[in-house]
Amino acid sequence: MGVTKWVVYYVHRYLRLTAPYLMVVLVEGFMYRQWVTGPFTWAVEGAHKACQDYWWANILYINNLVPWKANEVCLGHTWYLSNDMQFYIIAPIFIILLFWKPLAGIISSVAVIVGSAVATAVITYHYGLGPASAADLNQDQFWLLYNKPWIRIRAYQVGILGGWIYWKYGQALQDYVKRLPEWKKALVSGPLWAATCAIQWAVVFGLYDDIRSTRLDNKQPGVADSVSYGSLDRIAWPLALTVQIFLCQSGLGGFINSILSWKGWLVLARLTYSVYLLHLGLMSLMLVMIRHPFYFNPDFELAVWYLGVMMMSYLAAAVLYVCVEQPLAFLEALTYRK
Repeated sequence: MGVTKWVVYYVHRYLRLTAPYLMVVLVEGFMYRQWVTGPFTWAVEGAHKACQDYWWANILYINNLVPWKANEVCLGHTWYLSNDMQFYIIAPIFIILLFWKPLAGIISSVAVIVGSAVATAVITYHYGLGPASAADLNQDQFWLLYNKPWIRIRAYQVGILGGWIYWKYGQALQDYVKRLPEWKKALVSGPLWAATCAIQWAVVFGLYDDIRSTRLDNKQPGVADSVSYGSLDRIAWPLALTVQIFLCQSGLGGFINSILSWKGWLVLARLTYSVYLLHLGLMSLMLVMIRHPFYFNPDFELAVWYLGVMMMSYLAAAVLYVCVEQPLAFLEALTYRK
């Protein structure tokens, strides 16, 4: 790939992510406090101060590192964009290795995954952290582990390896599955779907009792539980997801693949990035302005709040997409044609 294509590879990514991102930083970080009123406006002032001090870390995609503590970050939930951009920048190293020197690519990718898991184990043990932020008494787990790239990269690396494996063997897998009788397809796919869903359920809900114990009894999970969960969760989840993608792509997805392949998702998918940027700000805005007690119980009121925030997020995302994302994409297309 020539120099021009590499420049386009990075510039395209930066522009497409940054234009709507910068608009949200401007509105939520600097303009919210001009019209927000309510009993908790001090929270808006705190967000404004963070953006005033560290807005530049956002557009440089280093706000998972600067500031070091996540409670000082401008638009706190956007720490993941920095992880994603950092991984995107270094991804070609592993992809090129896998393409030209497969063994070296596999070894280097596995080394990153193992190194990330070991780093998680060491940091968790050294600082006595819980397995997740919700099960950590001193609340240091988030900024020491949760948002850091050397902890997050193992899931990304599993994805790179999975993509390479499917690129190399996917067609052969599809051809093999086509030759199988229906009963054999069910015999193969059924246990795999059950196993991967069980793994994902364990990753998401496995800490339920630990979180309850932390919140109600002020008792943090043991070191062994914290180290094992923290080291393996971001390997187990992407591995299970990778297997599920292989099943869908090879014709073993059944009704799940039919649901996920529905054309209607395309419209919502175009708004997903903007929804991600906007949703937490809308939630925060509603909570800051609320003037009556609100209880997070699984009842009708919370359902109404959830649906309301979701609809408002998609409506606001549609405006952001039409006014910022799509015009930029059009200008990019014109530029690249020339």
